Amino acid sequence: MEKLIGVSRDLTREILTLMDRRQAFTDIHIEQDRPVMIKAPRGWVAVSEEPVLRDEMVPTIASIEPDWVALLERGAIDRPLVLTRCRLRCNIYRAGGGRKIVMSIRRLPLQPLPFDKLGLPAYVRTMMESAKGLVLVTGPTGSGKTTTIASMLDHINRTRSAHIVTLEEPIEYEIESQTSIISQREVPTDTPSFSIGLREALRQKPDVIMIGEVRDPETAQTALQAGESGHLVLATMHTGSAIATITRLLSFFPPEQRERYAAGLANSLIGIVCQCLLPTEDGMELALASELLFNNNQQISAMLTDPAKIPFIAEFMKRKEDNMSRLLNDHLFNLVAKNQCSARDALRATYNRLELHEMLQTLGPR
Repeated sequence: MEKLIGVSRDLTREILTLMDRRQAFTDIHIEQDRPVMIKAPRGWVAVSEEPVLRDEMVPTIASIEPDWVALLERGAIDRPLVLTRCRLRCNIYRAGGGRKIVMSIRRLPLQPLPFDKLGLPAYVRTMMESAKGLVLVTGPTGSGKTTTIASMLDHINRTRSAHIVTLEEPIEYEIESQTSIISQREVPTDTPSFSIGLREALRQKPDVIMIGEVRDPETAQTALQAGESGHLVLATMHTGSAIATITRLLSFFPPEQRERYAAGLANSLIGIVCQCLLPTEDGMELALASELLFNNNQQISAMLTDPAKIPFIAEFMKRKEDNMSRLLNDHLFNLVAKNQCSARDALRATYNRLELHEMLQTLGPR
């Protein structure tokens, strides 16, 4: 990454060099007049002390979007960039009152990860073997939802003869057809919005529909209806737990209609994968921790049909009567017990710190 005197800086080549680093990182932050930063498992790290100049950013930005000057006047630019060894999701925007240009880059593999490399239990595959229903993959930004969804779609693509329609903003993984037909549609390039794209998808004879994000009542309603009417629907949401996911989904609907939609959710929901990423014990890699809810018994379905009983689902999961469902704290506890993650990082990742702290006390000093 050192700049040679008299030699113009090739920022694209520097990005390629970063891809060959052994150190794990998920994002690159390139801000005018500041050093290049990468997001490592324990936070942001400067690649070097040398700041990036505006003129040095221009060739890379122009290769991503030739009309970037005009488009940046209207707002941020969101574009993919495919390099030889990876695919990047690039967001280019102005900051500092328009004086600076910033590039926020998310690193993605060229191909989806094999499902058994995700860190999820093998039995999660059963969610994808259903002919119809709703599977929700949730978690905060940067928790690997896109990677998990892509692996699920790749698994279906390799094991089923189906028509898969995806709605994404933007398309992050390009999945080549194997035994399935794949139609990847981008918002707003191929369709104006998720809700319109979803309505259109139902007329395109899909077997599997993937929704990049459920963010409005119309998308939520159509996703539930599609799951009930004979389609397998995979979707993401920005929620931190299984209960929060159910509550958030039903909150899209007026209070007087929630009981009706709760009954629809009980009929269509296959399961929820709620995940987060945290550093491994040595801080060099990222580990996946997940909360899993399977709608595979009458007790779960009965609680889903009544919005007032939904909070009790967590108590049911805690009793471990269902050996497939599990709470996030159970998985975090196991990661710490096996010395795969530190207690400190596990406590940062959980949504119930007090409970996890009490669980970790049983392990003794660490």
